Amino acid sequence: MNLVRLMSVDMIELNLAPPEEPPDNPELNLEKWQQKQKESYLEEFVNILDKDNFVLHKRKLHKDFVNRERQASTALVDGLAIPHVRSRYIRTPVVGFARSDEGINFQAIDQGLSHIFFIIATPAKVGDLHLKIYKQIATMFRFDGTYNEFMWLTKPGEVLRIVRQFD
Repeated sequence: MNLVRLMSVDMIELNLAPPEEPPDNPELNLEKWQQKQKESYLEEFVNILDKDNFVLHKRKLHKDFVNRERQASTALVDGLAIPHVRSRYIRTPVVGFARSDEGINFQAIDQGLSHIFFIIATPAKVGDLHLKIYKQIATMFRFDGTYNEFMWLTKPGEVLRIVRQFD
């Protein structure tokens, strides 16, 4: 599958805003606060996918991502997360990319922070395409050095160059 065809430099964000610090409040339910933080980043991911006008309804696509994350976190290990969803609110299969230098608590399997995010959205009618895309992305990270390449790049076009190497 040619992953680069599903991406564009407009749907690449190399500088996600750092996560907020939790308020100093003993009454605060930290778990709920962390969930709201995660939902805020999912909203940002929807905005990234919408830069090429592929999103039919941003709020509903965001809700689909939130519901998917509530089933199980899409954060893997070693700083990688692959939020993915099938939805009626996306025109065509798309893949976005985001990076956080500070790292975001996305409830990863290894309890670590997620730094690299590949965001996948496919129309519901295309079956399990989102899982094929997911598998291809996860496979890229089996190779030594892939994570560091994505962490050290400085231009959006470099993301496409790296992905193209694995197509």
